[in-house]
Amino acid sequence: MRKNYKTRFMIPVLAGVMLFGACGSTGEQEPAGQGAVSQYASIMDPVATGDVVTIFDYDMTQYVAVGDYLNLDVVYSETEITDDVVDMAYVNFLSDYAEAVDPSYYETGREVRLGDVVSLDFCGKRDGVAFEGGTATGYILEIGSGTFIPGFEDGLVGVMPGEEIDLDLSFPDTYQNAELAGQAVVFTCTVQGIITIDSIIATANDNLEPGQAAINTEEDLRELCREELNKQSREYAESDLENQILTNLPNVVTEIQDIPQDLKDAYDSLTLQSITNMAIYYYQMDPETLCSYYGMTLEDYIAMYSYPQLLSDSALYVIAVENGILPDEAEFQQLMQDYIAEAGVPEEQLFEQLTEEQYRVYFLEEKVMDFLMDHYRQNQ
Repeated sequence: MRKNYKTRFMIPVLAGVMLFGACGSTGEQEPAGQGAVSQYASIMDPVATGDVVTIFDYDMTQYVAVGDYLNLDVVYSETEITDDVVDMAYVNFLSDYAEAVDPSYYETGREVRLGDVVSLDFCGKRDGVAFEGGTATGYILEIGSGTFIPGFEDGLVGVMPGEEIDLDLSFPDTYQNAELAGQAVVFTCTVQGIITIDSIIATANDNLEPGQAAINTEEDLRELCREELNKQSREYAESDLENQILTNLPNVVTEIQDIPQDLKDAYDSLTLQSITNMAIYYYQMDPETLCSYYGMTLEDYIAMYSYPQLLSDSALYVIAVENGILPDEAEFQQLMQDYIAEAGVPEEQLFEQLTEEQYRVYFLEEKVMDFLMDHYRQNQ
């Protein structure tokens, strides 16, 4: 079973983030404030209303039929990591490791040269006053990269680590910040140290996962970069396949008998809880206002996400029954204990987030999705 514990109960929230988050605000937003949090507290608390009805309260094989779920229109495809891809990613890869290098690995016994990567403290002042955005500590800079204004990086060539130096410079007349364009400034700089390939190799070795080979050369670093890219490619392909299955699965589900109303109501409540949490904590407004900004009512939102989620969960239940993989009580208890250990938080805190019944649905979904994803990976 996958151990990332991506709770599918939050699919309505994630869908909402995709729907609303990419669009931005269309007007002034009134902060929800503590009063709104209090007002919606009972909605936002998943256990506030007592027992929660789930698909485990019914034999869902009596309510839905699932069509050809082993031949959905989905594709599993990993991006090929070529030498060109590695070349493009390698500079950023080194930069990420450079930021993680412990100062004890810095080279400090020689002057800064053109092409060096350094850790730099600086403070920029205009008329003796520090200006916004002109101060940093531990900034990773490649000397000669042209990252800073003319004269800045050249002025650091020949400086010894630990030495403080003032650079008298002027911003270009065409600088994007009009307040600084053409202005004379002084940057007080101290190079903490020079970050060499050897220091990056040492840092990479400090962060190897169990079983990974030691890094000895820069070519080994490039291969580590390739491994990371391949890992990212697999993870993206897995996530994309999972999303494709979840998107397409409701298309092969048929309601053969009216699903009990209390179960439909439970999914409506879950969707309301999700959009309310998102509205309050991400956008500081009530859920009705958030939905209205995008041309829908709160009822529209619930209708858009609640029933498809119910069909999807019901389909996973039916697939589990058909393939003999419905978790029994002993397996559920073991999964729950594994989850608690993985989460690293007290058990009572977990049950403040979801009820035991909701965790049962979650573990069912994880198990069936593992089954489906294994099928599609092997049959592409």
